[in-house]
Amino acid sequence: MEQLLIKIGQNFFLIFGVIALGGATTMIFAKNAVHSVMGFLLSMLAVAGCYLSFGAEFMGVAQLLVYAGGIVVLFLFVVMLVELSKAKEKGLFQRQTPFALALVLAGAVAFVGVFWKTLFGASAREALTLAPGLVAQGEKLGNAQMVSRGLFAEYLLPFEILSVILLVALVGAVVLAKAERV
Repeated sequence: MEQLLIKIGQNFFLIFGVIALGGATTMIFAKNAVHSVMGFLLSMLAVAGCYLSFGAEFMGVAQLLVYAGGIVVLFLFVVMLVELSKAKEKGLFQRQTPFALALVLAGAVAFVGVFWKTLFGASAREALTLAPGLVAQGEKLGNAQMVSRGLFAEYLLPFEILSVILLVALVGAVVLAKAERV
């Protein structure tokens, strides 16, 4: 029964992975900025589905709340506040496509060339296993409790710094968009 659940989770992971790649492709190649944001939203929702398919419910919900809920809304506000008609006239919006394709190709070559042995070699099983103490503690507490304990105990300062950076980005985007309309 456990093997069947693992196989179902793997199948859902593959489905959500393909959807995430489709959303990312839409984000890169869309001619309209709003369509790019919608492709990003689809990709973030599919990544949340990937997390949920393997039982990482805290990460899935955090993905939905932070990225699909917060960042995408921020991007939509910026896209709607900034006047893109002048950018279209100058041809600034789609100049990044060749560079993006080159970066994706370079990333794929680096992944296959450098990380293949690390991810799929004989030592990968040992490197990706948790220490027995953490496994026992995780079984008692559960996934969400373990992540929250690590996030708010050991990594509280980076978490708060990230929230301040996101707030500064939001205020900066609104200020830039407001100054451009005046």
